[in-house]
Amino acid sequence: MFTEIETADSNVIGIACPGKLSESDLERMHGPLHERLERPGKPGLVLDLTDFDGYEGPTAMLEDLEIDTAHANDFSRVAVVGEGVLMEWGTKLADALTRAEMYSFDPAQMGAAIEWVRGS
Repeated sequence: MFTEIETADSNVIGIACPGKLSESDLERMHGPLHERLERPGKPGLVLDLTDFDGYEGPTAMLEDLEIDTAHANDFSRVAVVGEGVLMEWGTKLADALTRAEMYSFDPAQMGAAIEWVRGS
C-alpha cells in the first residue's frame, strides 16, 4: 500500500509505503508522480519507508525498479525516511541510479527530511 504525505509545499512530493507493496500499488503510485512531474521544475521527493515490509512478489519489485529508472533524473532531491541496514543499503543503491541528491533520515526526522528536500 502507499499513501501520500502532506508536505505543505507543491514542489515536494511525499509518499509513504507502509506494509507490502503490490504491483497494482506501484502502478497507482505512478499517477500522482506523473501529475506533479508534468509541471515545470524538478520537485523533491520524500519517501517514507518506516513501515515498509517489502514487496508482494517479484513483479512488484521489478515494477518499482522500472519506476525508479524511469524517473531517475526527475527529482532535485530525494529524502528516504526509515531505519535499518536494508533501508540504508537501498538508499545507496538508488543513489547510483539517479542524479538527484539523496539522503537518508531516521523516522523521528520527518520534518527535517521535508525541509531538506525543500532546500531549506
